[in-house]
Amino acid sequence: MYIGLFPPFRNHYLTLFYVKFLYFVWLIVWLMPIIKCSIDRNAISKWTKHQRELGQKIILVDPSGLRLAINARSSSYNYNFRRRGVDHQGRRHPQRTLRIGDPVTMSPQQARLRVEEIKAEVRDGGDPAASIKRSAEAERQREYQQRPLCLWLEDYRNRVLGDVSQHKRDEYAHAKSALVELNIANTPPVELNARVLRELAVIHSDRPSTGRHRFGALSRFLDYLVDEDVIERNPGKDISRRHKPKASAPRETFYSTDELRLLWNPPNPLRPDYLRFLRFLIICPLRMTEAAELRGNNIFFDEQELRLSPHETKNNEAFTLPLTGIAVDLINEVPTGKDARCFQLSSIEGAPMRSWSFFNKAVRRASGVDQFNLHHLRRTFATLMSEHSNFEESVIDAVLNHKRSATRAGVMRSYQHAKNIEKRRQVMHAWESFLLSEVIDEAGKKR
Repeated sequence: MYIGLFPPFRNHYLTLFYVKFLYFVWLIVWLMPIIKCSIDRNAISKWTKHQRELGQKIILVDPSGLRLAINARSSSYNYNFRRRGVDHQGRRHPQRTLRIGDPVTMSPQQARLRVEEIKAEVRDGGDPAASIKRSAEAERQREYQQRPLCLWLEDYRNRVLGDVSQHKRDEYAHAKSALVELNIANTPPVELNARVLRELAVIHSDRPSTGRHRFGALSRFLDYLVDEDVIERNPGKDISRRHKPKASAPRETFYSTDELRLLWNPPNPLRPDYLRFLRFLIICPLRMTEAAELRGNNIFFDEQELRLSPHETKNNEAFTLPLTGIAVDLINEVPTGKDARCFQLSSIEGAPMRSWSFFNKAVRRASGVDQFNLHHLRRTFATLMSEHSNFEESVIDAVLNHKRSATRAGVMRSYQHAKNIEKRRQVMHAWESFLLSEVIDEAGKKR
């Protein structure tokens, strides 16, 4: 137990030091001149000169309770107050000192008026210090929300999109391009309106698919700003259907068996790694980025399956694709480790594939198929399997790893979670048999 200001120090020297420290603080306070007077311009000028002569702090106290602290380099208005009532422990609230302003920016009359406002707030049970803190925090929040859209987009990229898939990278690229095309990259979010966003449809009137991608990515970015309380409403929701970018005509390109033969055995030279990857995508209808990022730990040779985790697929769902003998042989052509890519297409060792336009052009030159695009191979698989087999379209769609909105909607989506692996395996074996009889063997005969 100890009484008063003296804690129970076991060391005599610590106790002596503490007593000397308290005496020093009391001496400073006692020697500090405190002058009671009516604070006005004359008093401020007079006591500022005295402060320079004395070389120490002077405090002027006005009858209203207003205090002016005069230092060597600055002066400030202050007011001491104590909140009414008691805290949760039944004790009186501590006295607080509130800085009001300084004589340079505030006259004594303005300072006294501010003191009266503080007194009124205290009488009403308020806490002026807490009010000022809340106001300062609100002002900082307003300034934070006034950051330009380009900075908010970087936050969106870091916190939501990431950089783990091509789909996420494309989403960021479309949103960024939309900001540049609309000339709003440096515009605060609150200044954005529906009229500005309508210009995307005009800018891309000759490329409706691009305009739709831009608008969709930008609208999802604005939804993020709504979630972060930066804006109250996504202005993209206020655009009528008439002014939104129109959907492009659905792509209908797929390859005939003759074109598949040219792709399997191009008449002109094609890089061996490109040809191996092209044949693999003819056999396995994966998305090109998913196939290009396949690694040794995605392949299960004993089960003859290819497995992708949710963060490796476009639709964020785990996916299993049965592998046929030809697909396994293509993967085994180049030995890889568990973490190495099965198809290292980039000329930079260990770097991901980015030059898809170059790849497509190289295949067009080698095969003579002028309309070649890797994604058309997936449409070719779905079309030819529907024409040359009796499998249900839902099973064929499952091999493509689509969301299958038409077959798994409503109540069925809640109850049906079967992966149909064996049915997928049957589809893949039927597809391999079709390619062997109609494409691969025929291509070999013609060569």
